[in-house]
Amino acid sequence: MQDSDINQEGSAPADLARSNEERYFITALARGLEVLACFRAADKSLSNQQIAERCGLPKSTVTRFTYTLTRLGYLLQVEAGGKFTLGTATLALGSSMLARLDIRQMARPMMQELADFSGTTVSIAVRDRLSMIYVEVCRSTAALSLSLQVGSRMPLAASAIGRAYLVKAGEQERKEILSRSQELDELAYTAMRDALAKGLKDYEQFGCATSFGEWQKDVNGIAVGFYPIGGSQLMSINCGGPASSVSQQFLLDEARPRLLEIAKRLES
Repeated sequence: MQDSDINQEGSAPADLARSNEERYFITALARGLEVLACFRAADKSLSNQQIAERCGLPKSTVTRFTYTLTRLGYLLQVEAGGKFTLGTATLALGSSMLARLDIRQMARPMMQELADFSGTTVSIAVRDRLSMIYVEVCRSTAALSLSLQVGSRMPLAASAIGRAYLVKAGEQERKEILSRSQELDELAYTAMRDALAKGLKDYEQFGCATSFGEWQKDVNGIAVGFYPIGGSQLMSINCGGPASSVSQQFLLDEARPRLLEIAKRLES
């Protein structure tokens, strides 16, 4: 048997599986969803050029997508021939998703209690590609608590809430996340790989993930990943605040036991 035959035999099942999967992938739909996903909580509106730059698509292609999405109510044109913002149709989708997350109602009193005790912001987030999106946020009344809200995004690699997710995720999901990172560039892949290693080390030492001045130099945070009662979607819960009022030692000594207890109660 020739080497070429051996290689062909060895690679055929994997190639066939990828081929079968790709048959069901609709590129136009994927790009349309990428257009919607490129909007961030801080964005008041985006132009076709800005969307094109974020999605890595030609402006002419984006123009057709934004026209279609506007007609369907997923985008709203706020200036004639100008910029776009998310429309009410996306609100309906988001509301339906949040309504299914019953865990938020169960978690909110415990989160608020921890926020008030520690003078921090306590949040729950789920993963969206290489980001974490907040689905519930409780703040203390402290003037220096973080001004994050439902819908805010956090980087998966640099944040405690993202690292906690990486640690708790299954092997297949980790591979998919690392693969997505590598598609961006080598720096993103290295950062994600290092974030996983840091998270695993933190979990071994503290039972949680940490980020002390790594997401933002003046912000400290800790987080735990958990699978909510009756649910299969992995989530993370964090506790953090400005480094000037929430020290690393306070989070580890005082807030960490309470955060771990909340995650345990939400999971069991």
